[in-house]
Amino acid sequence: MSEDNRDQSPELAEAAMNRVLTAEQDAARAIEQCEREADAILQAARQRARRIASRTDERITLINQRIRQRLQKQLAEADRQARRSEHEDADDSRTARLDEVVAGLAARLTGGADGD
Repeated sequence: MSEDNRDQSPELAEAAMNRVLTAEQDAARAIEQCEREADAILQAARQRARRIASRTDERITLINQRIRQRLQKQLAEADRQARRSEHEDADDSRTARLDEVVAGLAARLTGGADGD
């Protein structure tokens, strides 16, 4: 080796080590930046998931309210129909009894039956 090469060797080695250290620092900064971006993405995803869950809960509540209202209407209609049916049955019974009384009375008046 020549004198010039020996004199430059420590300087070349130092320059090479400085490049390696700079590259390591750049890589560390890039990793930190990636971690920050990943955290931001993760936070945004969590927030979006919370919004979706909240909207889902609201929709479920609304659907439950609508189902309850519809069920109440159907039950009220069923009650009205049951009462109407009871009145019709009572009216039919009264009409049948009235028909019997009228027929009996007509038979008595016309002499067609002995009264009982």
